[in-house]
Amino acid sequence: MPGSDLVQSLLRGLELLQITAAEPEGLTLSEITQRSGLQKSTVYNLLRTLCAKGFLEKNAQNRFCCGIALNALVLDGKNAALLERAAAALQHIQQKYPDDVLIFAALENGAVKVKLRFSPDNPGKVQYLPNRNFPPYLSVTALALQAANPEQSDLIKQQYPWEEYGEAIWGDEEFFNEELQKIARQGFCWRQKPGQWAAAFILPEGFVLGFSFSGTSAMQNTLSQVELRQMAAKEFQSMVW
Repeated sequence: MPGSDLVQSLLRGLELLQITAAEPEGLTLSEITQRSGLQKSTVYNLLRTLCAKGFLEKNAQNRFCCGIALNALVLDGKNAALLERAAAALQHIQQKYPDDVLIFAALENGAVKVKLRFSPDNPGKVQYLPNRNFPPYLSVTALALQAANPEQSDLIKQQYPWEEYGEAIWGDEEFFNEELQKIARQGFCWRQKPGQWAAAFILPEGFVLGFSFSGTSAMQNTLSQVELRQMAAKEFQSMVW
C-alpha cells in the first residue's frame, strides 16, 4: 500500500505506543520526543490523546507508560489464542467422553463465566458462551473456580451476597471456606447424586475444566470415573498451556 494512503497521525501515535511499551519503567516527554524524532508539541498532543483513551498513562514520576486499555488489548489477544487452543483440546477430549457435558470456565470480576461448552445434545460442536454466568455457590465448576481464585472472594460477595445466595446452601460460611481450601489442595471438586455426577479440575491461570454426566450408569464406579477425567484434564492442560 502506498505510503500516501496511510493515516500519518495514526502512524505517529502507534509509533509512540511502540516506543513507550518497550520501556517498562516508562519514558518522559523529552525522551519520547528524542526517540521519535517528532516535534515536541506533536508528541505532547499525541500522548495526551493516547492517555485520554487509556492506552497510555502518566505515573507519579511524570513518565508515560502503558495504560489499562493497551494492557486489555494485549490480554484479549492472549485470551483469544488460549481459547482457540482450548476449543481444539475440548474437541479432542469430548471424543473420549462423548456423553459428558464439558465446560471450560473462568472467574472474571467475581462472575463465573463459561467460555466454552460441549454438550452431547449438539455433538461435535464446541459452543462459545462468553456471556453466560453460573451462580457461584452450587456447581462444582463454580466451587473449583473460587478455590482457584480466592482473591475474587469480595467481588463475588458484592454480586451474590452470602446471606441471600450462599447461606441457604451451605449454612455456615466458615464450613464453605474450609471446603474451598480442601478443593484448592486436591486440585479438583466432585459431587454425586442419584443419576448424576460432576467433577471440575483446576487449571493454570485460574481456569477450570468441568465434566458432568447423567444416566443410569452415573452411580457406577464414580471414583474411578473421576480419576479418568482427571487424566483427561491433565491432557487438556498439556494441549493448552
